[in-house]
Formats: sequence, C-alpha cells, structure tokens
Amino acid sequence: MPILSIKLPLFEPTHAKIHLYEDMRASFSEACNVAIRVKRENPESKASEIDRTLAPIQLPSTLRQEARKLACSRYADWKKHTKTKGFPQFRQKIAIPFNNQNWHLRFDNGFLKLGVPTADEGRLTVEKYVPLKTNAYTLFWVNYLLSGEMDETSNYYNPSINPAIQPKKGSGQLFCKKGTWYFSFALSFEMKGSLTSGKAIGVDRGLKAIAVAGDQTTGEYLLFSGKRIGHVRRKFSNLRRTLMQKKNQKALKRLKNKEQRIIHYWNHVIAKDIVAFAKTQGASIIKIEDLKGIRSMKRYWKRSDRNVNSWAFFDLETKLAYKAELAELVVQKVSPFKTSQECAACGTTLKTNRRGSRYTCSCGYRHNADVNASFVIAARPPISTAVN
Repeated sequence: MPILSIKLPLFEPTHAKIHLYEDMRASFSEACNVAIRVKRENPESKASEIDRTLAPIQLPSTLRQEARKLACSRYADWKKHTKTKGFPQFRQKIAIPFNNQNWHLRFDNGFLKLGVPTADEGRLTVEKYVPLKTNAYTLFWVNYLLSGEMDETSNYYNPSINPAIQPKKGSGQLFCKKGTWYFSFALSFEMKGSLTSGKAIGVDRGLKAIAVAGDQTTGEYLLFSGKRIGHVRRKFSNLRRTLMQKKNQKALKRLKNKEQRIIHYWNHVIAKDIVAFAKTQGASIIKIEDLKGIRSMKRYWKRSDRNVNSWAFFDLETKLAYKAELAELVVQKVSPFKTSQECAACGTTLKTNRRGSRYTCSCGYRHNADVNASFVIAARPPISTAVN
C-alpha cells in the first residue's frame, strides 16, 4: 500500500492565527515534557494519570492525548538506549500532530481549507477553517482524497491505482519552517493486482557503489557511485566529533537533521532512477537482497565501515518499493547468500573469484563485481512475494 506525503502551505494566515499556532506549539511542547517527566518519575504511570497531569495545559484534549502518546513513545525508546542516548527533551518549535480523525479538508469560496482543533473555545466550525495554497500536484491528490475519483486528464493520473477502494488519510501535522506555516498529511491507497512473474532486473547495494541495477539479458546496468555519499558521511562525522568535543548539543541535532535530509534526497533520486531503468529494460520485477540483520554482520568484516553501518538501507528499500508500485512494478527479495562470489555466467561460487571491484571466473567471464552481483540477484528466486 503506497503512502504519499502531501505538504500544503497556509495561505496568508492572519497575525492572530499565527499567534494562536505559536501558543499551541509551545503548549504542546510543554505537555510532552511534562508527560515524559511523569513517566520517568513513575514508569508504571497509567495513561489516565498522565492525562490528569496534563489537564491544566491549555490545549484541546485530543492534542494532550497526542502529547502523552509521543512522550511515552520517546520514553520507551530512551529506555532501550539509555547508555547511548540522553534523556529526551522536546524543543519548543515542535510540529503539532493530529490523528486522522482530527483534521479535515474542504473547498469553500474557491479555496481549499483546513480545519483542526485549536485552543479556541467552542466546536470546530466552518468559520474556523483556514485557507491553504495548492498546486497542480497537491490539488490532484486532495481531489482524489475528497471525492474518491481520479482526474484521468491530469498528468499525475495513475491507472494502476485501484479506483474501487477509497483512499485513506493518515495523520497530519502543523509546523513552521523558515517563517512559513505548513500542514502536511499522509495519504495511502490500494493498487490493482501486480504481476508476480516476468522479466526482472537485480539491484545490488554496497559501499563503493551505493546501488547497481543490472539486466543480465541485455548486459545493461546502472551504477550509483558511493564516492559522494562517502564524502558526505566523512564530513558530517568530522563535524560531529568537533561539536561533541565542544558539547554543542543544539548544533549536533541540527547537523543530524541536515544529514538525514541529504540521505533521503539521494535515496529518492536512486530509487527513481532504478524504477526508470527497469521500465526502459522492459522489466516488470525488481529484485533486491534481503538485508535484514546486515548491521549484525559487521563483526565478521575486516573493517567496520562507517558508511555501511549508517547508510539508510531500509529507507532506500521503502522508497524503491512505493515508487515501483506506482509504476506498476513488483519488488521482490532474494537471498543475499554469496551474491558477490557467484558467477552470473556459469553459476560457479568461489570466494577467490572476486578481487576488490573486479570479478573473474575460471569460465572466462569478467565484469565489475557489483554489476555481476546485480545479474546474480536478478536470476535468483524470490524468498518474499513483495516488499511491503
């Protein structure tokens, strides 16, 4: 089930609205910090007890419940990593979350408008809805959400989406970035039945090459070098070391967020290009290695490489899965056992056949080792029908 994230800027919010949202944001941050302190002082605290503690804070009851849930989640994560993580502290400029039942969209006077519970007294009425900015892309998906029908004349129309199933809205959040307020939400939908057989390409993920997509039938391949990513990793690692020595926690957090944004961007680019390559090769299946437990294997390596241990393999896998599904392709997992040692031409598996980035087999076959691995992956049977 693909999930899209739709981000909509607020359309010229009044000063009163901005002050209201800023106060809500500060109150929500306060509620989160109070809840997590209660949980630390008494780990056995029940939800009802925490809610009573949060009652004096000027927030709608739904947001106090969201604050309690978020605080309990952060506390549970901290308990698992107390040796490596400091006690969580919620910043004041936090995003305000809303579950799928507490935010609403509607068209009114030519504007798309948003309704969310606020600190204002009384029920949520039409007058309390605020206008949003839209473009062709966001308007297409909003119309699909509200009407359940897709505009077949739009450039964003996708015939593979199942029209018989109503799209589902997920959680949303209200936040401010660089002086502009936004509302973003998740949208999920079902796809029509996908193929489970047909031509396949293989994708090998690694270090020197972050990903290699290969089609053994044509010999074509697409290689994404890890040099740029390695440079980014080393740069941020050195910056982190310097900031840790200076004990600058705020700068460390900003640095982490920036690094994550870069990772997500490149994973988007790589996943998009792999899907385009598969379509060009006429493939209906993309096969990848099942890398579950890859981090636990680092003790067997000759050296523990920072890039492998920190690169977002799962993030790339997730982005590849939903982009492939939107393109009517299937992503299947295969066994990663000795894919780098097996010959794509004759099937011989020998550790000495691989020397660095070169693969040479006794049958006379020679190729780049990562490209050879992608060919091997493409030919292997799936161990899972699809990546969800």
